[in-house]
Amino acid sequence: MKILVGDRIPDELRGSIVDAAGADADVVFLESREDLAEQGADADVYYGYVTERACEHLPNVKWVHTWSAGVDRHLFPALMDPGVILTNGARSFGPQVADHSFAMLLALARGFHGFIPRKPHKNWKAPQPEVVDIQGFTLCVIGMGGIGTHIAKRAKGFSMHVIAVDAYRSDKPDDVDELLPIAGLRDAMARADAVLVACPLTPETRGLVDADKLAAMKPTAYFVNCARGPIVDEAALIEVLREERIAGAGLDVTEVEPLPEDSPLWDLPNVILTPHAAARSQNRIGRLVELFCENLARYVAGDPLLNVVRKDLGF
Repeated sequence: MKILVGDRIPDELRGSIVDAAGADADVVFLESREDLAEQGADADVYYGYVTERACEHLPNVKWVHTWSAGVDRHLFPALMDPGVILTNGARSFGPQVADHSFAMLLALARGFHGFIPRKPHKNWKAPQPEVVDIQGFTLCVIGMGGIGTHIAKRAKGFSMHVIAVDAYRSDKPDDVDELLPIAGLRDAMARADAVLVACPLTPETRGLVDADKLAAMKPTAYFVNCARGPIVDEAALIEVLREERIAGAGLDVTEVEPLPEDSPLWDLPNVILTPHAAARSQNRIGRLVELFCENLARYVAGDPLLNVVRKDLGF
């Protein structure tokens, strides 16, 4: 069995991949695109960020593991082949994306977007921005996968009432008070003090948070998206923010990335922006490699893999 590792894995983590593969496997750590072109023809397994160009060099691959959690950018014709297993890194991002989501919510509620611009001007005595106590909030979490589960767990530390909205999950996690189908999303958003998006981008979720649902939110509510930009009708979100029909938004993702310089989001005072940074962490690479190693050991043993992508559903 030949295994290609396409990401530049630190030397100290490479041994764990070799061990998981077993003595009979040929593990090749790729250092460049040229290496993939030379090594890909007879590869059985590929681990790394997947592009359509990469797939052209993997004609006989049987299993592809992408470190990305979302696969909306990876469902190329070659990977839609039912003979190719596709797994993702979804289990590796939950803690840090949940932390980032809550950091945005806390920053909005505590007025950091009003305080931080004062620092360059050394302005201590300017009027105080409004600050809000999030203890006991009603929180709507859209999507109850790995990220949503971690968000719900953190919410309980703030004694929040958690409403989870998920299209496919039927078992209610311990940290969730209400589990609703997608049909209940508008009602959940109307009741919530904060809405946090944690679902994948699929054909069904594209534009899921539309003008009607945003209009249902309380004027005191916050909206945070650390999932995928196109899940939200961005023009409608800009409108409710500009008209202060919601209190504010924290956005790590946008409809177009990088965010164009002429986007109104840059200038709205009730918006906090980060550049698709929520998944970053000092533990990120270690978690990704750990997941791949667990799956690799399962693959060698012929056991079911974790995080198998339902290509028909897009996640």
